[in-house]
Amino acid sequence: MALVHVHGIANRGAEDERRAALRDSWFRLALMPAAGCRSPEAPILNPRWGALLPPPAWNWASLHVDGVESLGDDGSVVDDSVAEMVDGVVAAAPDVAEGRVLVTAARTSLLWAVELLAASVEARSAEERDATVAFCVRAVAYWAWKTGDGRRGDGVGFFAWLGEVEADVDFLDRLDEELDAWQHELEESDGQSDVPDEWERFGSVPVPRPARAAVRRINAALAKTVAGGVKAVSRRFTPKGALLFADVAGYLAGRGSVERPGPVVELVGKALDDAAGAARAYGDPLIVVAHSMGGNIVHDILSCYRLDVRIDLLVTVGTQVGLFEELKLFAASDPDVPSPQVAKVPALPNVTRWINVVDVRDPLAFAAGAVFAGAEDLVFDSGALLPHGAYLTSPDFHRRLARRVADGGRS
Repeated sequence: MALVHVHGIANRGAEDERRAALRDSWFRLALMPAAGCRSPEAPILNPRWGALLPPPAWNWASLHVDGVESLGDDGSVVDDSVAEMVDGVVAAAPDVAEGRVLVTAARTSLLWAVELLAASVEARSAEERDATVAFCVRAVAYWAWKTGDGRRGDGVGFFAWLGEVEADVDFLDRLDEELDAWQHELEESDGQSDVPDEWERFGSVPVPRPARAAVRRINAALAKTVAGGVKAVSRRFTPKGALLFADVAGYLAGRGSVERPGPVVELVGKALDDAAGAARAYGDPLIVVAHSMGGNIVHDILSCYRLDVRIDLLVTVGTQVGLFEELKLFAASDPDVPSPQVAKVPALPNVTRWINVVDVRDPLAFAAGAVFAGAEDLVFDSGALLPHGAYLTSPDFHRRLARRVADGGRS
């Protein structure tokens, strides 16, 4: 098996590289085994297409408002992505104290706290990344098992032990104790309970160093958010935000023709070729995961530029593929569809299965099933303040996606 991940807009810096490494650990430990990967050496390719697009001609001069009189007090801007997530905790519990962000979130939803923890991790090595993923998988499996995926309850009203934890520094240790107790409960059931697949694969994993460091980052973000005096979601566009427009326009203007494809089409196409070769060598399927604008690029390539590439599983996450087709922006878009004769765009003949995941609160995510034959729309609620970037950092997303893929169809 080989997996190709195609990123969305504004992926340029070192932070994106760190997130990519952690995301790859999630793919390798969750999605790939569920899809039938038999080799731990199977490659994961990340064609980074953003740097191929032309830079802004005036170096983002259009973003500057220097010299303009302020209408009010100038609060500092919170740029840290962790602070954006902590804003959600502050919104739910305005009196949250420093040192209690995770506990406060967990008392509302234990899953929310684990998601916040996972999204705040910075791991320095592959071993640390895998250990962090394994710990988070254990925690989410515990939550799902105990609560029935949240149907029976959550938070301190369901997990009474959360009422005994007063500080974030103690939360991870107590969670670890509860996970160990649950493991003993499963072992003593003498096979009377169906042990979750995630638990069987990961077993007992102690709290990793990056998870403890993440607790400090989360609480530092609380102090930064409060000191900033503004919500991260209310700020002006930064260069990273402006890349939303620049990357979309740059790709469409420079994608080229089938005979002379543009640099982004060539880069992603080569990654697909390399991954297809690796998949054949291992005798395993080929998976493509595409986020946001990456989904539009992948669909453009598979529907027009590279009809010869065969994809066994395509997962689009938080994408605009349905919208782009409604606006007829793809190179292969047919203005005569829909029609009385053809209700939807025909399914891609070179894609065996297509899953499209949408967070209903994500303003940049669109359904595809109503537009494309063969597209399987699935809704996922990340619970994040800014859901567009929260899919691939969410342990629960990876758990649910892996189970859906392993099921082989709708359940």
